[in-house]
Order: sequence, then structure tokens, then C-alpha cells
Amino acid sequence: MMRRSHKKSRRGCLECKRRHIKCDETRPQCMNCITGERDCQYSTPWEPPRESLSDYSASPQTPSPGPSFTPAPAPGPAPAPAPAPALAVFPDVYVTPAVDDLHSGVNMAHMEVFHHYMTDNAGIYPLFDGSLKQIITSTALRQPLVMHSVLALSAYHLSVVRRDQQAFYQNLAMQLQTRALSLFNSIDLGSLGDSVEKRIPIFIFSCILGFLGLCDMLSHRDGDFPAAFARFQGYLRLHRGIYTVMQGHWDQLRRTELGIIFDDLVPQRYQMDVEGHDCDDIRGRIESSSLDTEELEGARKAINTLQWVFDARPSPKSRAYALCDWAVLVPAPFAAMLETGRPEALAILAYYFLALHLCRDMWLIGDSGQFLLTLLVDHFRGGPWEAWVETPYRMLKDSLERDALKNQILADRRLVPALDTPAIPMARKFAVTRPREADAARIAEIHLAAMDSNPLLHAQFPSPDSLSVLQAFLKAHTAAQLRDAASGILVAEDPETGLIAGFAKWDSPSHPEPKLESGDLRYLKGCRREFLEEYAALAAEAEKRLFGDQPCYRLSFICIDPAYQGQGAGSLLTRAVLELAEADELPVYLESTEVAVPMYEKLGFRTIDAFEMRIPGHGPAGREVIYREQCMVWYPPSTRKYAGIPNDTLARVGSE
Repeated sequence: MMRRSHKKSRRGCLECKRRHIKCDETRPQCMNCITGERDCQYSTPWEPPRESLSDYSASPQTPSPGPSFTPAPAPGPAPAPAPAPALAVFPDVYVTPAVDDLHSGVNMAHMEVFHHYMTDNAGIYPLFDGSLKQIITSTALRQPLVMHSVLALSAYHLSVVRRDQQAFYQNLAMQLQTRALSLFNSIDLGSLGDSVEKRIPIFIFSCILGFLGLCDMLSHRDGDFPAAFARFQGYLRLHRGIYTVMQGHWDQLRRTELGIIFDDLVPQRYQMDVEGHDCDDIRGRIESSSLDTEELEGARKAINTLQWVFDARPSPKSRAYALCDWAVLVPAPFAAMLETGRPEALAILAYYFLALHLCRDMWLIGDSGQFLLTLLVDHFRGGPWEAWVETPYRMLKDSLERDALKNQILADRRLVPALDTPAIPMARKFAVTRPREADAARIAEIHLAAMDSNPLLHAQFPSPDSLSVLQAFLKAHTAAQLRDAASGILVAEDPETGLIAGFAKWDSPSHPEPKLESGDLRYLKGCRREFLEEYAALAAEAEKRLFGDQPCYRLSFICIDPAYQGQGAGSLLTRAVLELAEADELPVYLESTEVAVPMYEKLGFRTIDAFEMRIPGHGPAGREVIYREQCMVWYPPSTRKYAGIPNDTLARVGSE
């Protein structure tokens, strides 16, 4: 990045001038005075922000959306300039100290990226999901340092998910990040004293900065491994710099509102009880190496962390958490081995790249794991260390072959009866395809029409107005899913009319999604939240009983327009999902109403469990009824039937 010339400013506050430090000129109070709790005064009056939106868009520092957007030239995580804080805490990054030419007002682009951060349910930054998101937002509204870093991260995410506007959001992310770094550089850390409360914004900023550093590292496509590894080393130093920021204050931080990270989230996500054998080869090689005691212990912990990722414990989504934090989870002796490029550490790093590949559906990762592992293998090829990376490279190739098989399945728009399931006569041929975002309204319409006879729907959404709100929500939710190319949605189209007859929705270990009833659906106007939450809890308990932590596909919805029911669209869509699961050699799980059980049984599903709940009846009488769903499982022919299901459950199934 080219360094801009420093433009000296004489408009700083009087307190910063007295202390001979650089002022960021934020009005009515600068960041130095806010963090130091000093009286901030300016020699010139404060001019309030401009009210005209056209004034903001005319600013040369604030890009304006329009027809000048540059389409992305290629798939993969969007490249972005490297994060760049200064100070010795972050030695490998740089930012210009000039802040007076950065427009600090709020415009519509800022509002858009903030709204995106607040409403995106895919998880922009995994560590700060859920309840922590509210804490971060509250802090950001009080601290410009945090707000600008949050906005930068959200803009970076938009540059990846909105390819047609990539250049605009990249530019915006760079400006916001530069502003955040300028605010950080202006802080006199010595003035914070022993106050941990004042360090909370800096800790949050540092976490986001480390995550942005990971995004940047993964987005580059260097020509050889030494260049890529040098970039990784810079990211490693950057992310581990968080420890330096909070040196001596971790116990105090645990007693603040961020204590949930240490007392709840970290223990849940990082209990390294490993069970798999993916890392057995590298573990054996490390144990017989010449590493000293500290290095050996550090290498063991780094390997255990990666094996835990391969095990996908406690849930597949946890893989992403561990990989985003791997740089700070590994012990200092192993980090030192990476710093110096020890071959043993690079061999372990090969498994980290493989783990990245397993999480390729996460927005910032894409094909970066495959790219980096291939570079590393080529770097070792023909040398004494080549054998150390043969196993992860073979696992990568096996995964790519499965991906190719799944892509071939999805590319076949007219699926025929497959696997070893009995054929069902079709009254009409349907084309199974991936819908467009514009189809979201039709999918929401089919959802309500197909579920109209389900009494649980009317218990949860008892009035016409609440059903209208639900339909609008389903439209928006489906549109958001379709913007994610890896989400599990297929439709069956009538080739004669082009009309969508039905749809299937599912999630998989590589792309898990929360159950619809446990999300924002509960807060819709007019819904009876207690029936949504009870159903979600019962379904989660049933799935837990059957699978525990074992990975599977979960078939969420098969919904067919009543005008097309009985013509084979439902079984065709189900087969499409079964073929994808077959390619991954994973079972498929679903909860079914009594009426749909026969169709699923013909496709090879077996009832394993069930649950029920009391709900108000539909209609004027409103008598209480028992609502019941059956839990069904399908296993691919290539796997041992019912592998992983507890024996006491199998005892209820009997022989086939």
C-alpha cells in the first residue's frame, strides 16, 4: 500500500496540543480526551454534521453506490488491503497517521453496512455472534474506535457476498478500517492506567483486527509458498498481538460483561477431547522427532486443536470458531516454531490448511485451504519432508472428488430414481434446479399452502394477519439463504409452464443452519412463541438422542404446492438430497408428520423415534389436540446401516 504524505493539521483540540500529542479532531470530543476522561475543548466552534445526503455522497473520501461498481473478476474470498495498525503491539502493519482528510460524518453507506452487521444471520464474525453481538453493538455506539472497526468488517463481508459491488465495498472497508486505526494510534495506552473498563473497546477492536487480518491473509493468491507463508507469519504476529494489548488484565476482563467469552463460550467451544484419527500420521511423526520438551508439548496441543476441528465437536459450526482463533490458541513455543519456519511446524500447518478446506463454505475461507495446502505440498515435493504432508494432501483430493460428484448431481437438472430405492411412477416430469433469489416469493407462497393442513402451523400463527407476517418473513429469509451459494435449497419446476411446483430445504455438516423455529421467527407479530419454542426444543432433543454429535444431513422442509401434490415432485426432491448425502457418505435425518411417512418409507427412510406436544385445535372449537411427529433416518447403502445410533434406540427398530 502506498503511503500518503502526511498533511499537518492545526485544528486539534486544545488539550491534545497542550500534551503535544496528535488529535484525531473528532467533535465534540476527541478520542484521546474520551479515553483519558479529560475536558476536550476546541479553539474553533464545532460545525454540526451536514444534513444533505448529497453533501455526503459528494465527499471525495466517501464512495457513492451507482453504476460504477466493478464486478469481481473471479470467485473466492474478496481481496482487500492488509489490516494496518501501528504501535509495537502490531509490528507488521502500517497506517498513515493523517486523519484530518478522512471524513468522519455518517452517511447512508455507513448506515447500510451497520444495518447489515445487525441483521445478517449467517455470522459475519463467529466469535461475536449471539449475546456478544449485543455487547459489541452497545460498545460501538459509545466508542468510535469500535464502531469504525465493526463497520469495516461488515463492509468487507459485503464485498464478498455482493460480487457486483465488490470494488465499492472494498474501498469503503479500507476507509473505515483506516479511520479505526487512526483512532487507535491516537490513544495513549499509558493514560488508561489499571482501568480494565477502558480497555474493553481496545480488546474488541483488537479481536476484530485479528479477524480482518485472517480475512486478508486468506484472500491473497501468492505465486509460491515462501510468499504465502510470509503473509501468514505477519497475520500470526498480528493476531497474537491481542495478548500484548491485554497483558496483565485478563483476570479483570473476566469480571466484565465480556466474561461470557471465558466462562461460557471458550469452555464450550474449546474442550479438546479428541476422538478421531485424522491426525494420527503427523502425531506419530512429531512424537519421534527431535523437538525439545516445550516444542513437543506445543506441537501436541496444536495437533489436538486441529483434530478437534476434524471431529467437528461440539458441532460442525464450531470448526469455524477454532480455525478463526487457532493463531492465539496454539502455545507460544509452537508459535515460535512457525515464526522461524521449522519444517515440523509447517507439516502441522498442512493440517490447518486442510481444516480450512473443510470449512470452505464459510464466507472468508472459500478455496483458500485448497490453495495454501497445494502450495505447501509443492514446496516440499521431492524433499525429505514430502512424506510428512502426503496424508493431508490425499485427504484433500478425496474431498475434491466428493465435491465433483455432488456438483455433477446438482448439474443434472432432471434427476431419475437413483440409489437402491424403489421407483415411484411419475405423472409429470419435473426439472430439479437451484432457484434464483427472485423465486423467494413463490417458495414462501408454497410453504404456507403446503403447510395449511398442519395444525401446528395454526397453533403457532393463529390469525390471518400473523400468517401474512410469516409469509413476508419466509420470503426475506429464503432470499437471504439464496444469496449464500452453499445453502441447501432446490426446487422442482414444471417444464411446461416454468412454474415452481415445490421445494426442498436442508442443512449439512459443512453448512449447518439453526432450526427455523428457534430463530427470529419467534419474534414475529402475532405468533404464539411458546409453541415455536416447545417444538424446537422437542425436535432438538430427538435429534440429540439419535445422533449426538455425529454428522448428518437434516432435511428441514419438503413442501409441494397442493395443485402438484401426488405427482412425484416431493420424492424427486428428496432423492436429490439423498444423492448429495450419498456423495458425503452421511445419513439423512428428518421429522415427518404422519401423512408424509409412507412416502419417506418408500424412499428408504425408517422411523427411529418420535415426539409429541399438546396444541390448540384449528377451527372454531379450538379443542386441544395431540400433535405428533416421527423421526426418520436414511442411511446410504455404502455405510453400515444405523452406524452411530445408540443400541437402545436400535432395539426399537427391529430387523428389516
